[in-house]
Amino acid sequence: MAVVALDHVQLAMPEGGEDRARAFFVGLLGFEEMDKPERLRTGGGLWLRSGAANVHFGVEIPFRPARKAHPCLAVADLDRLAARLSAGNMPVEWDDRIPGTRRFFSADPFGNRIEFIQAAGERPR
Repeated sequence: MAVVALDHVQLAMPEGGEDRARAFFVGLLGFEEMDKPERLRTGGGLWLRSGAANVHFGVEIPFRPARKAHPCLAVADLDRLAARLSAGNMPVEWDDRIPGTRRFFSADPFGNRIEFIQAAGERPR
């Protein structure tokens, strides 16, 4: 048996942080919100999607951001995204430790670490 795909990544957020998650993931990154199953709505959080990337947010009490563990999102235009995040006062920390890989790290509004890489074969638009 082999794993054939990664369905989603779950990140933690503090209680009541849905609007901040939307502002970052929908507003800055272009994700769209998905409807959560009714049975899961009472616990807060939200589900987001962009292409094949699914990110779920769950409320964690007490909340502690993930500072080392992180998702890595491949994007078509890394420089454009870096400029957009910088303009939105979000951190952009370039990292060149992997030869041939253009990438940077940022954080969501809650301090969870997120890596962004230039998608293979994609040309910036």
